[in-house]
Amino acid sequence: MDKQIQRFISNHFLLVHSVTDIPTDVTTHVHDCYELFYFIAGDLTYYIEGQAYELRPHDMIITNSRELHRIVFNSECRYERKFIHFKPEYISSFQTGEYNLLSHIENRKLGYFNRITAEDVHQYKIDELWRQLETAAQDSSPENNTLMKAIFVQMLVTMNKVFAKYDRSLGERQKSHKYDHKIVEILDYINKNLDEKITLNVLQQRFYVNKYYLCHIFKLNTGFTVNEYITYKKIMKASELLMTGLTALDAAHAVGYSDYSTFYKAFKGITGYSPKQYFRK
Repeated sequence: MDKQIQRFISNHFLLVHSVTDIPTDVTTHVHDCYELFYFIAGDLTYYIEGQAYELRPHDMIITNSRELHRIVFNSECRYERKFIHFKPEYISSFQTGEYNLLSHIENRKLGYFNRITAEDVHQYKIDELWRQLETAAQDSSPENNTLMKAIFVQMLVTMNKVFAKYDRSLGERQKSHKYDHKIVEILDYINKNLDEKITLNVLQQRFYVNKYYLCHIFKLNTGFTVNEYITYKKIMKASELLMTGLTALDAAHAVGYSDYSTFYKAFKGITGYSPKQYFRK
């Protein structure tokens, strides 16, 4: 039996506590908001932009609105997690020119340093702040909504302190990355060349690696197939271009699609909307 408690605080903030008795893999996706994911129990690997995180209870994962991620379950153990979805508008009144509450979430290299370890979650009392949020969310009075926002801002400030500590030990932590450096180069190339037609043959020639072997190590290191990753990234870029006023046809060409019907099918398959519906939404 699945259990889920949701607290809709506003259009820009959602707090959820969810339990799944028999979990199934979560396919590749991206949110139109930021996510704070608090892992409680289960047996899973969390893939984000080429990085594989083997989670332990009370680890936290942070993703922004540009990071592709998916979850693969290693067994059918009971799965429990909490998460917060929020948009920058929720805390905009607390942002100042001197201090950006979202600096780490927004400015990291994609797929890097998404995790706050369980030790730091406890040491910095992030778990206690989360409990305070849940308590305040049970009361919808105006003063509690204000209290919730204040607690959440405190949580973001605390998280920035944790990541500042991680930055100071960046050199040592970089040495511990286990994924293939060739994959890092390929991910970087894909993200910088979304306007081009990127195929396995192109990657094979550019990076001097057999395309069949590339498919194997790419999936092993990232959790995504090569084509799946490229398609998601192109459609994400196209959705951004649509919001600037570009036509659907021009957006398709801008991300390397010469055939509009192929673009349309991919766009609707990933976003659930046609380009025109997405713009209106």
